[in-house]
Amino acid sequence: MSDSVAPNEVIADVNYDTIENDGPDLFDETEDEGNELEEDQSPKSPAKVIDQSMSDEAESCLICFEQWTTSGPHRICCLKCGHLFGKSCITKWIMSHRPKQGTCPQCNAKASLKDLRILYCKKIKAIDTTDLDRALQDLDTERKMRRKIESELSEYKFKLQLACSDAENLRNELTSLKAVFSTSEINRPSSCSIPPSKRPKTVDSTTGCYNLVKSIIISQVGQCRVIASYDYINLLCISQPSTNPLFKGFGIKKVHSEEARQLKYIHLHSQPIRDLAFHPEQQDAIIASASMDKTLKLTSLLVDQVVQTYQCAAPIWSCCWGSPSPNYLFAGCGNGSVYLFDIRITSRPVSMFPVAPSSMAPVIALQYIPPDQNNTSFPSGGLLAGQLNQMAFLEETLTSTDTTTDEDREYRSYPLPLDGSLVSLSSLHDERGLFLASYRPSTRIPRVRHLCTRLTSLGNATSPSSTSQQTTGHGYDCTSVASLYGGTQMKMLARAQLFRQEQSGQILAVSGDDDAGGALIWDCGSSTRTQTLSVTNGSAPVIDVCAFNSGNNLALLTERQVDIFKLSPPLCTA
Repeated sequence: MSDSVAPNEVIADVNYDTIENDGPDLFDETEDEGNELEEDQSPKSPAKVIDQSMSDEAESCLICFEQWTTSGPHRICCLKCGHLFGKSCITKWIMSHRPKQGTCPQCNAKASLKDLRILYCKKIKAIDTTDLDRALQDLDTERKMRRKIESELSEYKFKLQLACSDAENLRNELTSLKAVFSTSEINRPSSCSIPPSKRPKTVDSTTGCYNLVKSIIISQVGQCRVIASYDYINLLCISQPSTNPLFKGFGIKKVHSEEARQLKYIHLHSQPIRDLAFHPEQQDAIIASASMDKTLKLTSLLVDQVVQTYQCAAPIWSCCWGSPSPNYLFAGCGNGSVYLFDIRITSRPVSMFPVAPSSMAPVIALQYIPPDQNNTSFPSGGLLAGQLNQMAFLEETLTSTDTTTDEDREYRSYPLPLDGSLVSLSSLHDERGLFLASYRPSTRIPRVRHLCTRLTSLGNATSPSSTSQQTTGHGYDCTSVASLYGGTQMKMLARAQLFRQEQSGQILAVSGDDDAGGALIWDCGSSTRTQTLSVTNGSAPVIDVCAFNSGNNLALLTERQVDIFKLSPPLCTA
């Protein structure tokens, strides 16, 4: 029977709608847990990646992508638009857009250097580079000290090399002298070994004679002009044109005076050099060079570099030091003016004054006479200034008791009674007031003339109370010591020199002479010619002469070469 119920069976009404509606709820929790698991295992969302990149950009400069620092050149700063950058980066960015208006690298807003603001942030990550900056600063200081020590070391090495060379030369000379003396006792010659053709035309037997040692070609193209000696380190300095076509101009050639060999060329000026001057008392190896390019330069021969440059309003023809002071330097210009420089003042000349108000001729020669308060008749010092048409003595006076005040030095001009076309001036440092003035031939005196003269004071003379603009009368006069005459022609402005020969103690004068094909030497004490020197190229006129090594050597300069002579003992008699 179908409707009958079996034993132990339970019959219950089931609501299927309820089961269908509530069914999904049974699996909601499981699905949520699965979704959460899938989200945990999936990669990061784009929003989180963008947040992370923005965080990285907020901690670094947008120009160099390096982190900011709290100090130093890359410290954090902002523009007026609010964007942050490293200071050094944004400064370079704005400077690179000049002369146009700078802009912000991020928003392109207008920006300038005055818009930079330094930020002092606590919550932005920044690298503390204080120790690094301090270390870099210390490194820079140490590098500067090292360069200074290396420069001093090279200077001392150079001095040591010169000292060793001098010592070796002295040892060789001593050995040769010992050999000569030992042989002279055994076999004394009856006459000097100088061949008759090589003997000088006129020789003073008490002073010996100068013999040619060596000829050195300085410049193949010529244009050598002046020569100066520095006995402290055995150097001759000769002006010459540059041999490098890339660096046109003029400089000086260093020549070792003892070994008679060329050392080095130093490039200095763009125009010809007219004068060279060493300080007669200082041993600093500083040479002053005057050039037609309107500059006066001081060059250290220890390091072969220019240490100071002065500008003038006109080409410079001459220069000299205000000895015994190591600081004063005079420059004679082509407009008739003299400039006074103090090497402690590098920006400007101390003063400027004319040689004579009525003359604009170039100042071709300067010689300084130091003051001497012990000399009651001539206590004042001053400057001997020679122009092409006249000479004057510029008396130096101090308007202040403070001798260190350079602006209180005044110079009064007194014309000297010397007539002629002047070509050179020379004086003796140890003979105050004694000088040699050289003149070209003229219609009145058709021979080259050299006047050895002593400057004397006439006492109280009429002179202005301020810097000389007008003078009346002569406050100084010239006493003639010797009148020396050369040949009848002078092709170029040749310079003469007055020097003392240490061996004999005599005061000699030497000058190039075109008629003699070399140079003439006179004894100023007796006004007699002692010797005629011939250069290897007799057709080339001697432009400049230089006595060095206490007068035991002479150097004769032509346009292309220098001939070096050495003093030999007095001639023997038969």
